[in-house]
Parts: sequence; structure tokens; C-alpha cells
Amino acid sequence: MPAAAAAPIHQWMSALADTTRTRALRLLQQHELTVAELCSVLQLPQSTVSRHLKVLADERWVDSRRDGTSRLYRLALDTLDPAARRLWTLIKEQTENANHSSGGANGSKRPRKTNARDPKPGLRGAANSWGGDDRRLARVLARRQTRSQAFFASAAGQWDKLRAELFGDRFDLWALITLLDRDWIVGDLGCGTGQLSEALAPFVRHVIAVDASAPMLTAARKRLRHTTNTETRKGQL
Repeated sequence: MPAAAAAPIHQWMSALADTTRTRALRLLQQHELTVAELCSVLQLPQSTVSRHLKVLADERWVDSRRDGTSRLYRLALDTLDPAARRLWTLIKEQTENANHSSGGANGSKRPRKTNARDPKPGLRGAANSWGGDDRRLARVLARRQTRSQAFFASAAGQWDKLRAELFGDRFDLWALITLLDRDWIVGDLGCGTGQLSEALAPFVRHVIAVDASAPMLTAARKRLRHTTNTETRKGQL
């Protein structure tokens, strides 16, 4: 294999050579997790977990998204190179096999001792950690659900105000707009300054904005001048 073609596989193998990173990837394939949640499951300090995540992110094994003040990480399985995906599948299978041969996650057998001649010492180390990871992950997810339920229970009395602050005053309108058929021709009767017509235009074939007030229609035309599928008409309702 040419050296240039071999470089990616070497980088992938280097990223997955550390058992902590394979443990993290296995968790992130199951659930999106924050750094703090990963620390709790892996039982490692934040600096260590962040360092491993950076290695994985640099090699595009994980991606993340903002969620409030936190950032959620996940295994970037859908965007991985097919060869990298096959490598990850192989590593998972080999680690699972090592887990079964050493007695499984429930500790039905005593962990096998390793030595310099053991062909899979790293895999066995990762496998022996998986059972504990799964138990701690279940507790982390349970705590997350409890916090979520507690938040909504405490916010019920002022949820309308909070939702407007978080998502905007027209959040419910945008939810309804997505139900519209793109082939519809919609009449906005009593259109006023065209605010609703402007919101509807990207989601339907054509919008006819109707109002009895000439000044209102002038304002509507100004608002809708950037659209290509709207028209204004003067008319009595």
C-alpha cells in the first residue's frame, strides 16, 4: 500500500489505541453525553477526558453540538469514512469477544491475568471496564431525566414566559407552519403589514395578502418586496 494511502489508517489506529478513548466512543455511540457526564461514567478527571475528546475530535471520530450552557458529544458514525467505520466495528467486536472470554460484564469469572505474551491486553483492559461503564451510564442518564422532570415541574407556572424567552414569541406559529403543503395558495385576509404573509411565503407556493387599508398594504408591500411568491390586494372582508 502506498505511504500516502496508509496515513489515514495509521491515524485512526493511533486514535483508537488508547482504551479510554475506545470506552468513550462506545458510550458516545449509545448516547450524547457532556464532558461532565463522561467524567462520571469513566471516573476520570475533566482534564483527562477533555484531552481524549480533543484527540477524537481532531480525527473526526466525534462531533458535538451546543445544548444550553453545555456541549453534547456523540460518535460521528454517519460521517465517518467507511474504512474508519469498519475499523471501529472490528475493534468493538474484538473487545466484546475479549469481554466474553474473560467472564463478561457481570463478573461470572475472575478477570484473566495478562502478561507480556497476552495478544490482547489492551482489549481485555477495555472489556473489563465496560460493565462498570454501563452501570454508571445508566445512573447518569437516570439523574439527567430526574433533573429534567424537576425543571419542568418547577417551571410549569411560568412556562409560557420561559418558552417565549427561549424560543421566541412565535415558536408555536413556526411549529404550525411546517404542517403546510408546499403546493398551497394561501390567502392572508386582513394581512396588515404582511408579517404573517412573510412567514408563510417560504412554505407555500403562493400567498395573497389582502387588506382594506391602503397604508397597511403599502407597509405590507415594503415588507414583502424581497419575496417572489406573494402579492397584495386591496379588498373588503
